[in-house]
Amino acid sequence: MHPLGLDPLTAPLDTTSGVGSTNVPTHYCNVTLDLGPIHFQVYAGFTTGMDPYGIGLLGQDGFFDKFRIIFDHEHGIYTLEAP
Repeated sequence: MHPLGLDPLTAPLDTTSGVGSTNVPTHYCNVTLDLGPIHFQVYAGFTTGMDPYGIGLLGQDGFFDKFRIIFDHEHGIYTLEAP
């Protein structure tokens, strides 16, 4: 069992591409994201294909489409505004 309580062996498998890679095996699960007072369901993909980069990705469908996002890279400030 995964530390998040997910069982990747029973999660649907598909492939994704991006960040320089194609056909990356990715397991998908419905999860609830809790961001302070905001809670919502997303269909999230989990893959070891991002391990070499040491990062995770948030998608435009299912995450960024739910907020007004401000990226202030110069000052290291990233703002999410709920609708």
